[in-house]
Amino acid sequence: MLWGGSALLALEHVWHGEVIPFFLFLTAVKNGETAEMLTEMGSAGVMMALLVTAVWAGMLAVSSVMEKRALRNFKTAQEGAQA
Repeated sequence: MLWGGSALLALEHVWHGEVIPFFLFLTAVKNGETAEMLTEMGSAGVMMALLVTAVWAGMLAVSSVMEKRALRNFKTAQEGAQA
């Protein structure tokens, strides 16, 4: 999920001409809009990173609950088979 989102975001930046093929690689640095670029990275970029991390943590929690439930059901089925 993270790699796919990163690739899509990179493609979007290239599509809109925000990335250039020579050193510093960002048009905002070339045009002197560095402060605006850093502000956007600090707000939108941090929020995207936090959202992806929260979704990952939620998926991890759901997966853990599902694994515990499956293990509990398996143990109950084994005990029922032994009786």
